Amino acid sequence: MAKQDAIALLKTDHATVKKMFEKEEKLTKHDGQKKQDIFNQIRAALEVHATIEEEIFYPAVKKARSENVKDEVREAYEEHKQIKSLLAQISSITSADETYDMKIKVLKEDVEHHIKEEEGEMFPDAKKFLGEHRLIELGAKLESRKEQLEATLTSKPASSNQPKRHSAK
Repeated sequence: MAKQDAIALLKTDHATVKKMFEKEEKLTKHDGQKKQDIFNQIRAALEVHATIEEEIFYPAVKKARSENVKDEVREAYEEHKQIKSLLAQISSITSADETYDMKIKVLKEDVEHHIKEEEGEMFPDAKKFLGEHRLIELGAKLESRKEQLEATLTSKPASSNQPKRHSAK
């Protein structure tokens, strides 16, 4: 199997998360547990993705001698902060909360905006400044770190974002 370059790996992650959002959108209020399960998958995928970008990809891209590229990376970090804040807010409520669906919608819009900017601006610049060999090296590092993070996630108990047991009805 040919080694995947960093951009191909990150684009695959983007496509996976978009599909998860599409699944979530098809659910209704009556699918409470399914909504939360899909949100947990989205959150895990985004946390792993953001971590590998922040630890490996962004620092490599930021080394480009272009101020424009450095600005793209700075903006990406800020977008990650905003997305992480929304993930934390959604994690603290259940799908029965009246703000749940709107928060998911805003999260989806923020993620889609971030993907569009990365794929439209940062990735072409990364290709130009880093070159194919370096992108393949980074792809291997990203893949390895991603596997490590996913293994850590699956070994943790899934206790967050569970419906409250003692709700008054």
